[in-house]
Amino acid sequence: MMLASLRTTLDLFRTQKVRFLLTVSGIFVGVASLVVMASLLEVGQGILQQSSAQATGDDVITVQNDWQANQNHPEAKRLTRADQEAITHSTLLSPETTVTATYGMRNRAASFDQKEYEPFTIGVGPDAMSVFKLSVETGREFTEDDFAEARRVIILGAEAIDGKPKPGDVIRVEGRPFTVVGVLKKKAEMGPGGPWSWNQRLLFPDRSYMINFDPTRRPSTIVVKVVPPPEFVGMVKDYALATRTVLDILLMRGRTVKSYEFEGVSDGSGTEVIIVNTIRALLYLTTVFSMIVGGINIMNIMLVTVVERTREIGLRRAVGASRQAILQQFLSETLAITLVGALFGLLFAVGTLGFASWALTRWLTEWPFRVELWSVGLALGFSSVIGLVFGVYPAWRASRMDPVEALRSD
Repeated sequence: MMLASLRTTLDLFRTQKVRFLLTVSGIFVGVASLVVMASLLEVGQGILQQSSAQATGDDVITVQNDWQANQNHPEAKRLTRADQEAITHSTLLSPETTVTATYGMRNRAASFDQKEYEPFTIGVGPDAMSVFKLSVETGREFTEDDFAEARRVIILGAEAIDGKPKPGDVIRVEGRPFTVVGVLKKKAEMGPGGPWSWNQRLLFPDRSYMINFDPTRRPSTIVVKVVPPPEFVGMVKDYALATRTVLDILLMRGRTVKSYEFEGVSDGSGTEVIIVNTIRALLYLTTVFSMIVGGINIMNIMLVTVVERTREIGLRRAVGASRQAILQQFLSETLAITLVGALFGLLFAVGTLGFASWALTRWLTEWPFRVELWSVGLALGFSSVIGLVFGVYPAWRASRMDPVEALRSD
């Protein structure tokens, strides 16, 4: 029955292309828009979450000493390099996680061009530039050799020294000479500024800082940048909070008192989920309405078809076809028309997504090509339901025709 209905549908497409296209236009648009929007929303949400997290710092967790806990509890332990190593090599964190640390973070006497300064000094690890989103305007970043050999080199914040040193100049910090290798681009300030701004700091390779200024080798902060794996579903903030729970477990090993605290991502739920879900609901409702309108269109065309094929129905009834057989015939034809329209919509959606992926990658940002399989299944399933629901009435009308009256029709 279904194969015969499919042949009838293909014959309609070959002989009356305009009529066929008008019949399936609603289903075509509905299926295509559902698949396209599902993919663009899912991929776009991931990209938006990643960009938002990087802009707001939700992808960075900072661990620092809780000085009140350290003062109130003699057995409390400060952060150590062992803590940093435990986090770095933990298998509980995803391989994409980046762990770095800062050292010192205090003002020190410095001199340049016979002028005295007291800039904020900080030792940083090799991944600091990427984790803190820093870039140099002139000169270069620290190299592997700078870290490995603990070279006396520094990178200046854009406003750290009024004399505007250039790469190659020498600045003395507490009497020790350090060569400027780079100057940071000015970074937008948020918060109190001053030493909390990267524009006011002198950056040292971590080992160089420890050797020259801080033999305790204790990090002031441990910084963890999280990158959710591709299979993670949810906000970056959710993943960061889950990572923070793991960090709590790792850091409490060997501790009886929680002597550290977290900064960065907050527990408060933002409005991003509400906004995204509202947009998703509105777009999907639009798709549903489009497919319902398409079903109404198919029902109208099938009613016309029943009238046009009145004599055929009469002949079939005259040779013994039951009402149930007529009902099944027209139901299967309606379903076949709907599914063919849905398949055309799927092909169009795949082509549209391919072009959108190419265009967005070229002119906006890296945008992977992806078809959400659940949307394909949902589109085909919902199209089938639409075809059956809106095909019932025309099929019932055809099955209720009196064979004698049908044979008399012109």
